[in-house]
Amino acid sequence: MNEQVKVFAKMIAESNKIVVFSGAGISTASGIPDFRSSGGIYDQIKNRRYSGEEALSVRFMERNPRMFFENMQKNLSFPDAKPNFGHRFFSELENMNKEVTIITQNIDDLHEKAGSSKVLPLHGSINRWVTSQGQKPVANGEVHSQDGIAVDSQGRSVRPDIVLYGEQLNQVTMQAASQAIQEADLLIVVGTSLMVTPASFFVDAFQGRYAVLINQTEVPQMNRFDLVVKEKSSDFLRKVWECIQNK
Repeated sequence: MNEQVKVFAKMIAESNKIVVFSGAGISTASGIPDFRSSGGIYDQIKNRRYSGEEALSVRFMERNPRMFFENMQKNLSFPDAKPNFGHRFFSELENMNKEVTIITQNIDDLHEKAGSSKVLPLHGSINRWVTSQGQKPVANGEVHSQDGIAVDSQGRSVRPDIVLYGEQLNQVTMQAASQAIQEADLLIVVGTSLMVTPASFFVDAFQGRYAVLINQTEVPQMNRFDLVVKEKSSDFLRKVWECIQNK
């Protein structure tokens, strides 16, 4: 058996409070492209004469609402995506009476769909809608397209409940995430390049026993991790689960 699998399984066994910090890489096995790799979402958007960051900014949405919603439907919305084992692994840890908090940069809700009970989505959810003015919740069934712009049953402009470039993260969510990091025994960073704030802050704030990185490429803070795994998260975590089950 892979030595990294055994080491990670041992870390889990020795930890009670576990924090997972996940990014787009954990959802690629569910058919959702990541952002920064070749052929990812930014590459797809870039071919339309503007950058990915620009297309996903609040300023772009306000100035080009039709183009924004076209990009959203083509590049961000994956209603048929299902959780893969990378997501389900962490709900299984909960079933083992581990205290697991998921802090995710993803907007796909796949951690929740996999059964994780404590998920802190830093960037919101693509599956929720709010009014463009006032950010009031809107039922999904009320949302429809009017001349290429999303509106509710009253004709008010609506938008996905996600954090765009140029917007502030939800401070309540941030505080809950910071507290979970500070109390954790084990930090698992999975499927993220740690290039977007506050990812690097969370890694630096962790003072627990073990920090693990599961990512196919290197990240800026490699020296902060006790274990680095350069594999697809769904494949590696399946092997870890088999190891745990066989003990």
